[in-house]
Amino acid sequence: MKAMLFMAGRGEPVAVFDEVDIVTMNDNHTHAPHRVLFKTKRLNAGKVMLELHRDEAMTLKLEDGREASVLVQHSSLDMRGNAVGVLRVLRGLAD
Repeated sequence: MKAMLFMAGRGEPVAVFDEVDIVTMNDNHTHAPHRVLFKTKRLNAGKVMLELHRDEAMTLKLEDGREASVLVQHSSLDMRGNAVGVLRVLRGLAD
């Protein structure tokens, strides 16, 4: 599934994700059990460096129409130069 990440007050996405997977953590993560794993070549799609805004809640829009408020929990590069990482879901993505 594909998705786009938006910051508050910006019309264009700050990241365009080529692949996302939604994972539900076990019972040790009762406050925010959902995570979104992502892979992309366009992490900084706009002029915003996403890594500098890790503490700001952003809106994730999935291609199936669902939306969620998320925080960037982790980001890195894989061996092929793709940005990979994890978003923590704060609200949304109802089961």
